Amino acid sequence: MSRALPIPMYHHISPEPGLVTSSPTTFRSQMRQLAEAGYRSLHADEALAALRGETPIARKSMLLTFDDGFLDNWVHAYPILKEYGLCATVFVITGRIGDGPRRPNAGDIGPIPATPSHRACHEAVQSGRTDDVMMRWSELEEMLATGVFDIHSHTHSHRRWDQEIADPEQRIEAVERDLQLSQNLLRERLGVTSRHLCWPWGVYEERWREAALRIGFEALYTTRPGINTQKTRIDAIHRFPVKDRADAWLVKRSGLYGNSWLGSLYSSLRRD
Repeated sequence: MSRALPIPMYHHISPEPGLVTSSPTTFRSQMRQLAEAGYRSLHADEALAALRGETPIARKSMLLTFDDGFLDNWVHAYPILKEYGLCATVFVITGRIGDGPRRPNAGDIGPIPATPSHRACHEAVQSGRTDDVMMRWSELEEMLATGVFDIHSHTHSHRRWDQEIADPEQRIEAVERDLQLSQNLLRERLGVTSRHLCWPWGVYEERWREAALRIGFEALYTTRPGINTQKTRIDAIHRFPVKDRADAWLVKRSGLYGNSWLGSLYSSLRRD
């Protein structure tokens, strides 16, 4: 039996309940349980090497991922991961990352910024208050420098081009511009030549995939649950959403998706 690499998917770590959100208390419990169970989180390039068969998929290895680049990833997730010696990857929407000094996080002494719910974050972005709810380049720089977070692309604008542009040629041109701009900004602002791209909402067309590979992205991530083995397509990597549960749920689910046979069976039968 070949091993599989579990890839959990987070968005928010915030005390504000709502969609795709885990509380800081739950997240701390999940990370503590992973550490106590002997799990090792990988950097994105390590995960890519393992899935390509360049290195083994080690037992109890995993890739923790976050989507979008919300401020709460800096305020709450970063200090907790750092505390437990774990690392993660955040796929950022580069067009929403702002300038300015780093803000306090939960690892600092003193008050921390508010971290609103998922709905409130989107309302803030729509009303032009993006900096209130998204991370800054200075915060990403620190997260990257400490080795706690890898920073990769979630596109530049997080737009549904398939719904906005009817003409196929104009649509692929817009996708390519968007992906290239995201790649360029990560290189210019962080010195990162990203090989990893996460599709917004997990939506993409075949020509988008081809464009991403031409631009230099190699590992393409979906939102589809499933197992990842050395036979998995690197341009269609599976992830599973994390629930706000502290009852060893994540350890159990990671064990399931780390077993290629059981993970395949569960994926075919899952209803949650």
